[in-house]
Amino acid sequence: MKPLVFGRLMPWSSLALAAPFAAMFAPIAVAQNYETHYGEVPTYDSGQDVKAVNFCPNSGNIVVGTRRAANATEVLATRTNNTGIAMWQRAYRIGGSVNSSANAVVELRDGSGFVLTGSVSMNETMMYAMRIRCDGSVMWTRLLGNQAVGNRAVGYDVIETANPTAPAALGELVVVGDEAIAASAGVTHGRIVRLNAGGGMIWNFAYTLPTQNPGLRFRAVTENKSAVSALPDIIVAGSSAGSANWASDRRGLMFRVRSTGAPLCNSVMGNFDTNNEDYFGITALRVGNFANESVLVGSSAPNTGGNATNIYLTRFQSGGCAPIVQSIWRDPQDGSSAADVVESLVTTGLPGSILATGTIRGTVTAGDGFLLSAAPANLGPNAQPFRFSTQSAKAENLSAIDLKGNRYVLAGTTFTDWQAVSDPQDFYLVQTDPNRRTQCAVPWQFAWWPISLPREQFTPPVKVVQAASYVGTPIIQTTGEGYCCQLNPL
Repeated sequence: MKPLVFGRLMPWSSLALAAPFAAMFAPIAVAQNYETHYGEVPTYDSGQDVKAVNFCPNSGNIVVGTRRAANATEVLATRTNNTGIAMWQRAYRIGGSVNSSANAVVELRDGSGFVLTGSVSMNETMMYAMRIRCDGSVMWTRLLGNQAVGNRAVGYDVIETANPTAPAALGELVVVGDEAIAASAGVTHGRIVRLNAGGGMIWNFAYTLPTQNPGLRFRAVTENKSAVSALPDIIVAGSSAGSANWASDRRGLMFRVRSTGAPLCNSVMGNFDTNNEDYFGITALRVGNFANESVLVGSSAPNTGGNATNIYLTRFQSGGCAPIVQSIWRDPQDGSSAADVVESLVTTGLPGSILATGTIRGTVTAGDGFLLSAAPANLGPNAQPFRFSTQSAKAENLSAIDLKGNRYVLAGTTFTDWQAVSDPQDFYLVQTDPNRRTQCAVPWQFAWWPISLPREQFTPPVKVVQAASYVGTPIIQTTGEGYCCQLNPL
């Protein structure tokens, strides 16, 4: 890794854009934007994912995550309208369990609702998929069992994909996560599960390393054009253990399989050293010269963590797993890590931008969210990045982003008691204007530089997982909301 002296630490105004791109970032009139919080007193509510609602009636946004009370941990979902006002808020106890959590949500393209995934602890801790309607009522919940009793599995992401035999029919679902193996302390296997629209199992596989190292972590998923099939490949972002334990030397993982789950290729990114590289977010590129390539985002940090944690971005080739471009971004004072990424679609024929969000945290800042904009060509800056939640002396984080027309929605967690009612922790939702900011956002001063970490590959052993079952899911109505940064109306 190059030292900071090779970076470019400067106000955005000193960065010169090439002439062909100048018009793309001309000032746009401030549009509807806000920052809000949702959650009850005295529960601890953590936002994990957000989607702009495009197919259910009345549009808006949906945020999912977990709420922790004195007697239970529950899945929490909040659907808002376009001004940030809650349309409904629901807590769910998966299978009646008092220990359930949610990490991801996808809206179904037929307009029937959403699917969530996360984990539930009953006799064992398992991944699940839960389909809910546009009003938050439950259609079905499917437990995705483990390889062995005593293992612990968590679902981290879910997408909808076309039905390969009937593209006009209801779509299918792909859930990814990982499973900690009880019989081998520290060992983790990546999991990919494909379901039909009714929750029926199509296939369910576990993947691991061929060595004795602890294994693989799967944290995010997308699909992209295949070089070997008419059906899109499934691409996963995560981590691979580079040594005998997860703490010492993790490597960023890009893992590609066919629509059938059969492995195609992979990249393990990083040196044999005391640095940890992790990927947490992924997006498929759809426009311009970079169409069908993929961008993964995460962090690069010494295994001691702290202020030396940096944002790590990588663009991978179309149809394969070879890295093309890598970059590092960093905050000059604190640590920073990217959690999620989308492609911004612009004028037809021109390349989009890479929009990544995450958190700045360290000895100076308790926690600020950020939104950066990078050029696909070099993964360096092409517009001013911003910091959010700077009006709070306490901490906020951002863990998810989605494209909402010409704006963006971001979600995470706020640790600020905004209404002075002894509310310790809430969902945190940001809707930006087309310039990627709210009234309360401030410019982020940053450094960035290109990097070229080496790639390794492996042949993953694959195991079929059979266990799965349907369960009922009780619903609890919840309330609580307010503005962190007031609505700026049209």
